[in-house]
Amino acid sequence: MKKYVLGLIALFIVALTLSAAFAQEECVDCCEGECGPDPADTDTLDLYTCTVEVNGDVVFPDDVGPEVVERGESLDIKVRLEANQDMEDVQITAILTGYHRKEKLVDMTRTFKLKEGDRDSFYLELDVPEDWDIERGEDDIVMLRILVTDDSHDTFDEVYKLRFKPKRDSVVIKDIILDPYGSVEAGRGLFASVRVKNMGENDEEGLKVTTSIPALGLKATEYIDELEEDESTTSEDMFLRIPSCTEAGEYVLKATVVYADGDEEVSEQTTIEILEDPECGAIKPGKDEKTVVTVPGRQDVIKGTSGTVYPIILENRGVTDRSYELSASGLDTWATYRFDPGTFVLLGAGETQTAYLYVTPKEDAPEGEKVFMVSVETQGDQKQVALTANVLAGESEPLGDWDKVKKGLEIGLIVLVVLLVVLILIIGFNKLKGDEEPEEISGQTYY
Repeated sequence: MKKYVLGLIALFIVALTLSAAFAQEECVDCCEGECGPDPADTDTLDLYTCTVEVNGDVVFPDDVGPEVVERGESLDIKVRLEANQDMEDVQITAILTGYHRKEKLVDMTRTFKLKEGDRDSFYLELDVPEDWDIERGEDDIVMLRILVTDDSHDTFDEVYKLRFKPKRDSVVIKDIILDPYGSVEAGRGLFASVRVKNMGENDEEGLKVTTSIPALGLKATEYIDELEEDESTTSEDMFLRIPSCTEAGEYVLKATVVYADGDEEVSEQTTIEILEDPECGAIKPGKDEKTVVTVPGRQDVIKGTSGTVYPIILENRGVTDRSYELSASGLDTWATYRFDPGTFVLLGAGETQTAYLYVTPKEDAPEGEKVFMVSVETQGDQKQVALTANVLAGESEPLGDWDKVKKGLEIGLIVLVVLLVVLILIIGFNKLKGDEEPEEISGQTYY
């Protein structure tokens, strides 16, 4: 009888144990190991469930899951909550810990309400920095902390371990070095160099480093031959000449590194203050008048000559160097023309230069005034100027004019007589000189 009673008691204990185990499995809990309502007078937030997903995969506290994190990657975080009681001013905060710089990698939701039994999902996003320097190894991890608080200052706080894996190709810009630092005077030179580090697994070759000031159209490039894994280096100095009379102010200076055979690119930027050029006085280029063209309005063009020259004075009042293209229309029917030094003129900011338009009338060009157009075109700006040519007939000299022929013959005859007289005098002088020479010789012999 005792054995039968003891057997019933053992079966009862086993049944209680199994029922408790099944109940524990049915309750999905991440709140300090407690299911159901939180015991009274504790600081743990009263949540029934709290599930965290990173990029679509569920993660668990203190368990390194399969999720792999790379530098430069965005982490899409989903937090799913179910409340055991009404809660006010609930807020979720996601934090990446262990970054070596001062910046805090944090995202948080707005405050919200949860009623008892409510189940809702909330979304956050964190960016893994490109320059996160983590020791290499199979067990490298990134710590993700999820913090849930409410108006009662109760908290739910858990840490999730994410596996870290560096990219195959990853170069970061550590610094942009300027000389002079901070500010430079317009018209002067600026030296810029870029410090880079290879954060990827692969060695990199042929890195193209470019610095530019986009607002001024300035750009300079240097190359880094090789950058090994974990290696840092600084590029050679790149020279940027600030155009004269550049408007004073702060300008963005951008540094770009292209690597991995041109497949990858990283950029950073800083600012440089450009000071006013004292030699420019009060020149303030206007938005509507960056190019000034000065030309003579009317010129006489005489047929039978080499033509007339129109000086075209170009002035660049912009803050960047400009290339101007010159063209003319309305000349082809009565004249030929050309530009000197050519149809393209390059002017630096604030510079002035004169181009020359040579116009030569054709033999059959009708006399009178002719109007033609000269166009000066540059990027974002075009000017057209109307010019006038007064075509005149040249002075003619008829071949049958007897007076002119007679005068030419008289002049020719006089020249011929003068030549004959000179020739006679030369012959006479030589003959006289020849008769005296024997006496001189005889006398010299005699002595």
